[in-house]
Amino acid sequence: MTHYEVVGTVSLGPTLGTLPQLGEDVRDGISARIQGSAVTVDFTSTSPRGSQFMPFSMTVRVTCFDDDISSRRSAFAILIRVTKDALDMIKVTQPTTGMPGVLPKLDSVEFYENGLVTPLGFDWSRGYRDVAMILWSTEVQPHAEDFRRAIQGELNPDWDLDLLLGQARHYAQNNWDSNPALSLFLSTLALEAKMKRVLHRKCPESMRALLLEEVPEDKQIQGDVRSLFSSKAKKYLGISLKRENPELWDNLVTLFPLRNNFAHRAELVDRDQAQIAAVCARRVMLWADQGELQNYPH
Repeated sequence: MTHYEVVGTVSLGPTLGTLPQLGEDVRDGISARIQGSAVTVDFTSTSPRGSQFMPFSMTVRVTCFDDDISSRRSAFAILIRVTKDALDMIKVTQPTTGMPGVLPKLDSVEFYENGLVTPLGFDWSRGYRDVAMILWSTEVQPHAEDFRRAIQGELNPDWDLDLLLGQARHYAQNNWDSNPALSLFLSTLALEAKMKRVLHRKCPESMRALLLEEVPEDKQIQGDVRSLFSSKAKKYLGISLKRENPELWDNLVTLFPLRNNFAHRAELVDRDQAQIAAVCARRVMLWADQGELQNYPH
């Protein structure tokens, strides 16, 4: 039986801007099945087992059903999505590695028939950009199960907010993209959206109409947005950050005035304020989930 696959390779240092540090179990690769195609993600490193796993490249393989152009394009589309999702798992957990949510930069894409390279049949290289900056990351280490859930599409529905917060954390740090004010704005945006989603997901059906009046899903709430985490959370869910974690609440209440001053008066914030905001947002979002399965380690 003829075996076809599309294979893409990414150099993690120049692509991410920072060499990632991954869990030891990622050395063995990640396998998944997506839209009927077998997918594998492998990382290459010169470090031996037992030492810090810091791969310098990632290879994604996607099987094709046959060798026609349509099948190759479908496999290539899966390859792009899997590559992006895997890189996003690194970037969200380790913001110094780069901006999550952007198109991946592939070094090469090749089409194989029974292990032999044959022409792909179309130009895959449009729309990518190079980044060249090598650093080391010392942050959260994603593991094989985290990558598997990402490329398999098994992350919880708030992954888009995790991406926003990953972008906020990236902008808060000292790198080429540093932008503390935008970082704080994104942190508070993710935070407000997260609490509104949790309220609407978990609100008792008998109170849903009232919640829609007080907390519209597609409009700004009337009154102090901080009430989402205190009085409104208590009213509809029986929880209150203000009562359950006063220290974290004290941090939270300072964020939205800073956000408003930036949004309405163009008052900038410094990197320390942005970093505090990103950490606070992550902790509050974890509190809002009340122990539910997270998309990445923390």
